Amino acid sequence: MPIDFDREKFLEILAASIEQYNVEVHAYVLMSNHLHIIVKTREANLQKFMQRFNTSYTVYYNRRHKRSGHLYQGRYKAILIEADSSLLELSRYVHLNPVRIKNYAKRGIEEKIKIVKEYVWSIVLPDIVMLKNGKGFVDYRMIVGMLSKKDDSKGRKVYEQFVYDEILKDMNITFWEDVKGQAVLGTESFVDFIYERFLADRNINKKEQTKIKELTRGPETPEEIAKKVVEVFGVKDEKELFQKYTRNRYARSVFIEPCRKHLGAKISKAEFGRQIGNMSGAAINENRKRIFEVIKKNKEVEKLYQRVEEKLK
Repeated sequence: MPIDFDREKFLEILAASIEQYNVEVHAYVLMSNHLHIIVKTREANLQKFMQRFNTSYTVYYNRRHKRSGHLYQGRYKAILIEADSSLLELSRYVHLNPVRIKNYAKRGIEEKIKIVKEYVWSIVLPDIVMLKNGKGFVDYRMIVGMLSKKDDSKGRKVYEQFVYDEILKDMNITFWEDVKGQAVLGTESFVDFIYERFLADRNINKKEQTKIKELTRGPETPEEIAKKVVEVFGVKDEKELFQKYTRNRYARSVFIEPCRKHLGAKISKAEFGRQIGNMSGAAINENRKRIFEVIKKNKEVEKLYQRVEEKLK
């Protein structure tokens, strides 16, 4: 059987996985040695979706080709993107993958456009414009809606031209350089939100996330944080914040929590624990519980804590 049969099966399993896990697909492209898929998960279940999808296809492929073992080289790489700022460019990048390989680098513009138009292992652009939906699992509305008020043939024609416009240029697509921490693509405020909401309170495996520091903002050292706490609490001697036993216990507790929050992805907990008075990881975690219990009951401490956070931003 030709390799096309395997790709058709690949898309069949992809469609079934999308339905099972309530996932939206906005663009995809299958290349000879890799693929790109733009997906939106309504239920924060990307890992389960990809596991089911990859396992199902590996089982099928191994049975058909009488082989065993892993099919893919390493784990899939997922990047969280901010739709408003990055989705359009990312979708165009996906469409242009077939002509971005070295074999086509020196081809003419018309030939490149023809290849993109006819490449069947992606969303076929002419079909989009003619409102055909050869791959029923693909949702075009969000992307088209970013360029046109209506998802109709006219709006899709605008999107098609948007893709071809990049071929008329040099296709020097560089937005990947803006990916932070090998994981997030979007505006600075979006990157800040993702870090604060999902990463600041987690123990991150820095061996796997080697560039996680790129996601962080704000202070780099405990001393920077201490200066802000001194300003807000009116502590006379900054050194008091670094001592286990101090009269300014609320100020010290407030000082420790931003250290944990802002420095956790930059230096190890053991290292900044040593710098702020030889505190253990357990003591740092216990301080977090204690200070938030105080904040719930004491509005004045809550206001001071919030002022410190504002200054650190």
